[in-house]
Amino acid sequence: MGTLSEKEILAQVKRICNNPEFKSKSLLCRFLRFVVNETLVGHGDQLKGYIIGVEVLGKDTDFDPEHDSLVRIHAGRLRRLLKMYYLEDGKDDPVVIEIPKGGYQPQFKLRNPEGLTNKTTMAEASGEKSSPRIEPSVAVIPFKNLTGDPEKDYFAHGFSEEISIELTKYENLRIINCWHRPDPKFENDRDLIGRYGARFLIDGSVQLNGERIKVLVKLIDASTGMQIWAERYNRDLSLENLIDIEEDISEEIAKILGSEIGIVFRQLAEEAIRLKPGRLDVFNAMLHFYYFEAHQSQELAVKSCYILEQALKKDPDSGEINAMLAAIYGNAYALDLPNNAGTHEKMSDLAEKAMAMDPDNQFIRIIHVFKCFLQNDWNCFFNEVNQCLAMNIYSPMRLGILGFYLALSGEWDQGKTILNKAMNKNIGYPLYLYGATSLYHYRKAEFIKALEEANKYDIPGLFWGPMLRAACLGQLNRKKEAKRQIINLKQLKPDFEDKAPYLISRFVKEDDLVENVLEGLRKAGVKISINPAAF
Repeated sequence: MGTLSEKEILAQVKRICNNPEFKSKSLLCRFLRFVVNETLVGHGDQLKGYIIGVEVLGKDTDFDPEHDSLVRIHAGRLRRLLKMYYLEDGKDDPVVIEIPKGGYQPQFKLRNPEGLTNKTTMAEASGEKSSPRIEPSVAVIPFKNLTGDPEKDYFAHGFSEEISIELTKYENLRIINCWHRPDPKFENDRDLIGRYGARFLIDGSVQLNGERIKVLVKLIDASTGMQIWAERYNRDLSLENLIDIEEDISEEIAKILGSEIGIVFRQLAEEAIRLKPGRLDVFNAMLHFYYFEAHQSQELAVKSCYILEQALKKDPDSGEINAMLAAIYGNAYALDLPNNAGTHEKMSDLAEKAMAMDPDNQFIRIIHVFKCFLQNDWNCFFNEVNQCLAMNIYSPMRLGILGFYLALSGEWDQGKTILNKAMNKNIGYPLYLYGATSLYHYRKAEFIKALEEANKYDIPGLFWGPMLRAACLGQLNRKKEAKRQIINLKQLKPDFEDKAPYLISRFVKEDDLVENVLEGLRKAGVKISINPAAF
């Protein structure tokens, strides 16, 4: 422990457990207090999975940590939460508590033993230029009141409060609420931007114009001081709808910025894909997965699979990493990507493993929905969908995926309703959702509407976009336009004509609709083979 006293260490434990992130996770606080106290009384070398399982997790005395990974899972969560804490709220704390992998005995260190100040990093001390922090932290600054009426301050500040509340619904975001606006004479000072301790800042203002209210919101990257997004919202105003306006606009902003493929994670993901593999950690591996979800291609699937496999070696007890890797393998199987042998079995094993680790995790359950869908296990599928919907999903991506698979399973009306909710005024959803909205109209012989939706399926690396467009154009007898789509289709999937029924039925679960899509493709000029060996 060096020069650290027991009093200093216990004070640090109290500081950590009083942090809002830890307050909501009482089990992890109990875990931390237990291993620290045992170490302080000289029992640190006796901290094993069994004693923690019994004393902290309340397991029975016949608990076997070799066959039950619960202790390892919670230890991994505690390590990740401590790491995030010291990146954010605890970045200036005098004492650092770590639990090295491979054991449960904590280590205690004084901050900056090299003599550096709390605000100086090793890179800065050596003259190196530091890279932007790839972390999902957002500070929400109280909005400016530009109404001309000081009594409306509460309304302007209410927007920032409401946005903070909405953003906390996205579990991978770290939200910092600021109680006071900075002094106006410093507002354009980039150094001041950095003092909030967040990678991104949300700022805004509220104005009144007669019976209309105008809200301006902007997102700033604190690492550069650059504004990367802004939007204006105008609403009719009355005393009766003030709260509704705040809630409606705040929810919309949170979905645009905070979802897995919203603006914050898109920015971080684009930086993560430029990192060398050796610098990638588990969180950056997750960012790669979100980038893959937004830009799906064969090349990204291969790269994301490799990175997630490496992350799984570092953190085998991460339920989310297991689920993400399951999703990658499931995509390889469903899209018939090259070298996909065994991917169906791998997807199934990883999805089940993730569920056993963390069944209350929304994302993990949604990947389990995907697994049941691919296996045509409809009892499991509908049970899992209902479980997910009962979890109050806020993410447009997660909600959209549920609607996508519900529609394709044959529950078109319910699926389309959920898709509409997920896609309404949001940008944080994957474009492949348009495959389901296109087929929704196609099956009703509304081929012009189906084509409009298929035209939004703008994912250059997937064959489904040109396939849907070719089928719609075939049904509309627009063969000249269809020819270009067929050329693109064959470039993306050279063996499509041999495997068409098989490939379509991977996602479309109604036999009549599969045949209807094949009919449109034939009318467009695609030569569909009937070759059982291909299936």
